[in-house]
Amino acid sequence: MRQQHGAASLVLVLIAAIGLMALTARSLQAPAAAQKLQFTEHVATQAELNAWSGVSILSAAVANLTTPARLTPGPLTLAGVPDGIAVNYVGKVGSNLRFNVIGTSAGATSALAVVLRPFVGGGVTPSTPPNSYGTGQMYNGNTTLSGSVMYTGGGEPQNLSVLGGSLTLNGSVTGLNTVCATGDLSVSAAISANTLCSNGNILLEGAANAQRINAIGNVTLSGGAASSIGGIHSNGAVTLSGGSAYAGDVQATGSVAVTGGAASALNILTEGNINWTSTSSNAVSLSANGTVTYLPPSGDPVTDISAIGDVRVSAARNVYTQGTTTLTGNYGQGISGVLKSQGLLSGVQWGANGGARVASGTVGSITTPYPTGGVHVTVQNGYTVSVPRVVVPTVSTFTLTKPTVDAYTLRDQANLVFTGVDASGNPQVLARGIAGVPDGNYLIANNTTGPSKDWLCSTASGGNCSSTPLARVCKSYSDYNTCFSYSQGTWSMNGGNTALPLVLWFTGNLDVGTGRWVNTFIASGNITTSGQMVMFSPNYPAGSYTCQGVADDTNNLPALSAKGLSGSNYATQLCAGSPRLPTSAAVGNLSLVAGGIVNGVFSGGNITLGASSEVYGAILAGQYFSTGGATTVAGFTFAGKQGTGTGSNALGGSTKIVQNGGSQYYDPGTLPCTVNCSSGNAANNIIWVSPI
Repeated sequence: MRQQHGAASLVLVLIAAIGLMALTARSLQAPAAAQKLQFTEHVATQAELNAWSGVSILSAAVANLTTPARLTPGPLTLAGVPDGIAVNYVGKVGSNLRFNVIGTSAGATSALAVVLRPFVGGGVTPSTPPNSYGTGQMYNGNTTLSGSVMYTGGGEPQNLSVLGGSLTLNGSVTGLNTVCATGDLSVSAAISANTLCSNGNILLEGAANAQRINAIGNVTLSGGAASSIGGIHSNGAVTLSGGSAYAGDVQATGSVAVTGGAASALNILTEGNINWTSTSSNAVSLSANGTVTYLPPSGDPVTDISAIGDVRVSAARNVYTQGTTTLTGNYGQGISGVLKSQGLLSGVQWGANGGARVASGTVGSITTPYPTGGVHVTVQNGYTVSVPRVVVPTVSTFTLTKPTVDAYTLRDQANLVFTGVDASGNPQVLARGIAGVPDGNYLIANNTTGPSKDWLCSTASGGNCSSTPLARVCKSYSDYNTCFSYSQGTWSMNGGNTALPLVLWFTGNLDVGTGRWVNTFIASGNITTSGQMVMFSPNYPAGSYTCQGVADDTNNLPALSAKGLSGSNYATQLCAGSPRLPTSAAVGNLSLVAGGIVNGVFSGGNITLGASSEVYGAILAGQYFSTGGATTVAGFTFAGKQGTGTGSNALGGSTKIVQNGGSQYYDPGTLPCTVNCSSGNAANNIIWVSPI
């Protein structure tokens, strides 16, 4: 994890899901194992309740902290914390605080990682707003990652969350930790992640690996999917079909099917039925409120089966059922341990000379004649078997506070606000906070006595300044080309070299052409970039470049003077001190912001990066975000789907999302608030919670 000025660049996502409970493996007595499981579930549930109670207490305490920066990692003592709850402070996550909360009960333990937003001094002000976006990658609306998408850097995998839509992963997607969607999640990519979660269904068709899958809907692993899934927790049905589909532990409210190829699982708990017809025989325990069909074609499995309904089995170790038992195995196959069947025992290899096998047990009745040489059971009329009912915990709904993008709330933080053009086509701007330039309204026009293009002046005649030019703000291909043009509501930063490292705000749409830009670009409409474009947020390069105009060789940025620009015309909200260095202002961590709200109606908000674009800074798209081939983004990316138009988020071609990099002043996890920036100290400060 990369740390700068006490802030970490770490991704976030809210996984409010209780983890899979431990399943009893290789039990010699299934009823005893199931009873033990019920007790384990009870104490585990109490431990989980303690952990969540601890989160609530901690949230209220952090909401009233006055000096959160003075917290030191380690155990915390909080007033009002009952027995069975422990809290440890881990450290900073961006501008937020991470804790581990541990709940205990009767030897059971439940641990939750929680990230909270600090409210300093009982409230915040617009000048020190909370980080309402967090860090990571967050997209609203249907989202597709295709081609080759790589999340890299920072020492830890990144989290990806999709709200209000489905998530589709195709091709090759690497470097992810936790991937969650409020809609369906479909994976046909070579993906490796710690956790996959969905409020809908999850479908895995590619070579996907995950430690845990949580779904409110159905879960399907098909084809050659999922060579390794640690655990599945579903409030729907679970299907493992064909190929090498594999899961360690499965908990499902609906039925579970393990069919085709060598699909397999170790432990299954379901409130429905189990239908196992694959060639694998590696199950350890199968428990169902309905029927169980377990038909491995060969071998002598060490499988324990517990069912309230009927059981059809070719081979197992122990079987406990309140229904009937049907042995379907080949000659010599059957039950190697104990059978306790409340109903009728029958089989395929049956009759006096049949080859069915039961080592020992008791049944309510039996089909006669039966192979007495292999079936050793006691028939007891009215025999009853106690089989505990399976209760699968509810999968918690994945939720995450949705921030709001509004370019207009950042207008006052801009150095140049582009409002329109005059009759001669000269850009009309409001200038603020530019050293050497008094705040006020200006035109961008030609300087008739020096390098000609893109100077600030109070008045102009035609395309030329008629008052003294105050500062040159941009250098295009040459002294005879302008950086700025405007047509039918769209501004264009024409391909060229660079502009002063300022925050630029545009009324309408913006197209950023080729060049090496060190700016924050904010537009009330949509933003597109041309291919071969490189962009740095002002805090990303060396501080001496942004604040003094000194060359930054690491990022291939020549001195501003070499472009005919002056380092003395710096942004006063971004730079201070002697020598001048960045203030780490949150707006300086942004590269692109699109979309605005007027009279309660949102418009614009689409950000589209052209092929071979490189953006080193955070991206906030109020509507949708898309990338082309060979695209690199360093920092947090967000898409809000705040408008009413149709569309989706699409990361395609070859896209790389980078966590690390940038100067010591750059913190992509600290972003300016755009809506409700004075939210007070109410305990609504939970950013995300995840089981450990």
